Amino acid sequence: MLADIFPTGWHCTELAGLCPGESIVIYGAGPVGLMAAHSAMIKGASIVMVVDRHPDRLRLAESIGAIAIDDSKSSAVDRVMELTHGVGADRGCECVGYQAHDPEGQEHPNMTMNDLVKSVKFTGGIGVVGVFVPQDPAPQDPLYKQGEIVFDYGLCWFKGQTIGTGQCNVKAYNRQLRDLIFTGRAKPSFIVSHELGLDEAPAAYQHFDARDDGWTKVILKPAA
Repeated sequence: MLADIFPTGWHCTELAGLCPGESIVIYGAGPVGLMAAHSAMIKGASIVMVVDRHPDRLRLAESIGAIAIDDSKSSAVDRVMELTHGVGADRGCECVGYQAHDPEGQEHPNMTMNDLVKSVKFTGGIGVVGVFVPQDPAPQDPLYKQGEIVFDYGLCWFKGQTIGTGQCNVKAYNRQLRDLIFTGRAKPSFIVSHELGLDEAPAAYQHFDARDDGWTKVILKPAA
């Protein structure tokens, strides 16, 4: 986890500009999104909200003190606004990427970005670590064939929001995060659902890719 997901989740909160005492909403409760939530808790966020629709992932978010928001049951934006008394979250994290989709499975590459613009307050900050690519060889959205999305830039500009984006420089964070684990301040292992031998890797990848319930993070042990 120090080689990828924990530093990337931490990086997303850095891109968003999170400070102690601020509220933050995280779209996506996969491994990176959960690590962003864990990072926000460590950094002293006042409210951590996590948006997803997989019950097992939302339960993990709740297990570390975050507020789980199931966007298959109601509007995530409305719930964020309700929890922040109509102001919006101070910060937001995009941990989904261009394969974001609605509860019916229809892909909308712009969905989480536009929801973040609506969810985050005026002058708030948004961090983006979900993967967006210049070309999509098999897009459900024709516009995204060229890596383009319909983005609500007018509202983003009007609200004076800042957006930080880009891949994580893991080496910029992993030593500090290692020490947080060593001292007991950070426990990223809470997301691990299975520890398997290497011969079980293909089936494990299939379960994880299908978002099967209970398959949140797999550790492979070649000697097992």
